[in-house]
Amino acid sequence: MIPFQERKKLRKIVYSKVSLIVLFGVLFVVGRGAWRIQEKVAVARAERDLTARSFADLTSRTEELEASLVRLKSDHGIEEELRQKFTVARPGEEVVVVVDESAKKGKNGEAVQGDGLWSRIVSFLGFY
Repeated sequence: MIPFQERKKLRKIVYSKVSLIVLFGVLFVVGRGAWRIQEKVAVARAERDLTARSFADLTSRTEELEASLVRLKSDHGIEEELRQKFTVARPGEEVVVVVDESAKKGKNGEAVQGDGLWSRIVSFLGFY
């Protein structure tokens, strides 16, 4: 008969309102911790993917720069780069400079900087 009374006490303690509230409180705290860990996992995965893409971009950029370096080590590459950046020519060659026709001209023939509000105001007042 003692075991029956002990079980009754145990049930009374386990099914009491206080113990159920404590149990749900513990369940809430554990669930919230699991939810936060899941959020951190999602952020870590996103950062890992971003880092992988960044690494791939940097690897391709490194390959491009190495190819450019190999090209610039040759005489032909140096000449090509000089011709591209500066208007130079070998003796006997001619350089043709193409001027864009859409460049706007002011009253005196000088180029107008922009077509913004300030340029229109200055133009309207007759300073150009």
